[in-house]
Amino acid sequence: MFPLGAHALEVGSHPDCDIAVHASGVPGRALLVLPAGGTVYLYDLVTAPGLTERSVMPIDRRVSIGAGYSIARCKASVEPSMPVSTELLDCHPTGPRPIALVQGRGREAQAFRIADRPLSIGAASDNAITLSDRAVSRFHCRIEPSEKGVFVRDLGSTNGTWVDGVRIQRIELRAGGTVRIGRTEFRVASGRRSETFASATPVVASSAMLAIMAEVDRFARLPWPALIHGETGVGKELVARALHERSPRSGGPFVALNGGGLPRDLIESELFGHERGAFTGAVQSHRGAFEQAHGGTLFLDEVAELPPALQTRLLRVLETWHVRRIGSESARRVNVRLVCATHRDLRRMVQEGSFRADLYYRIHRLVIDVPALRHRTDDIGPLAEHFLSSMAEEVGEKQLSAEAVWRLRAYPWPGNVRELRNALELAAIGCDTSTIDADVVDRALRRLADPVARPTADTLRRAIEAYGGNLSAAARALGIPRSTLRDRFRDASARDDAR
Repeated sequence: MFPLGAHALEVGSHPDCDIAVHASGVPGRALLVLPAGGTVYLYDLVTAPGLTERSVMPIDRRVSIGAGYSIARCKASVEPSMPVSTELLDCHPTGPRPIALVQGRGREAQAFRIADRPLSIGAASDNAITLSDRAVSRFHCRIEPSEKGVFVRDLGSTNGTWVDGVRIQRIELRAGGTVRIGRTEFRVASGRRSETFASATPVVASSAMLAIMAEVDRFARLPWPALIHGETGVGKELVARALHERSPRSGGPFVALNGGGLPRDLIESELFGHERGAFTGAVQSHRGAFEQAHGGTLFLDEVAELPPALQTRLLRVLETWHVRRIGSESARRVNVRLVCATHRDLRRMVQEGSFRADLYYRIHRLVIDVPALRHRTDDIGPLAEHFLSSMAEEVGEKQLSAEAVWRLRAYPWPGNVRELRNALELAAIGCDTSTIDADVVDRALRRLADPVARPTADTLRRAIEAYGGNLSAAARALGIPRSTLRDRFRDASARDDAR
């Protein structure tokens, strides 16, 4: 609580603010609370830094500060040590709780989920989490969920409980933080629950993905470039979006560009922009991805596919944060966080000379390794539910039988999450009932394993009908080009008619 007197109060994450909120997602100078003539006014220093716009701050209505915190103006009883004013500002964490403590990384990660009941951690066997660590006391600390957040309390341990490097007695846990108990370190995983399945949020059910999201929360507060590594189809862009949305740049743009998905003569223009008349076909000026992402995050997928000349230009931007459009004589300053992704082994490419070593060390600062789907099978069931729900308008309400889920879990998924979605689309189209059984899943998997197999006219017809006659959507579901679908439907109809 902060007394609200006659002076203005500045709120933000900068140490000079009257109310300093040291948390990722909170702007350096976010709000100005100004009492004047019996009225309390509120200025948004982010959208209106010139103090040209204000609003009246009502009592007991919370106002968010960036991401994760809010303030409210409230009445309070006068106490001897309190200024004359009987009004206070209450600054309070908001948003979801952390849902797990994560120990280890990658496939070796182990997650301990936080429910609504307290749980104890220590060396004794009757703790909720038992640690075989001689530096841990029998009953070392306790995790205490409450309506105001999740707290950790030290229980008089010998070696102490440490949160983000500070020995504590009781403190709230925030996503992205670390808890050290003896020689054991836990990371606090994000509070976004997988059940919401937000479009820009990865489905998080397995311990491996909880570990990934704990790293996302920890890296989100940092301004440095990040590199996301993983096989094709594991969901690297969703991880990049989560990194952006949990960062102080969440209010800015998120711009995604695939370095391997454009012709080499266009990628330079897409990255850095061009002026009108810079080359044949440049009929107007174009802002490149760096300029479009100003104030936000640029996600550069398949960074390993950039040709050497563009690697040099990219390194120059990372050194100066100035971008020069093609055909321009002047450079523009940009404020961008760069997040790159690749499925390639960049270290080996550096050794082979196909990727610049200095660029590698620039982008290889914060690294997130996203495991393949076959290494996080606990995500398969929730992912399947999510995909079936998202296509319900086209194919109707569908659900998987228990045996079908086990078939999906047993499959190696060389194409990862993208292949899982394709298999479910094929299964949903090929199923006449609301329940997809194991046989339907097996047929879909065989179809994916043999992409040249020719479906019958009835299968093609059902796919087209399921998507309301939209050939492009049906072709995507079948994993074939639209022209191929049209030709195969004509050929299959002719074969059926000839029987």
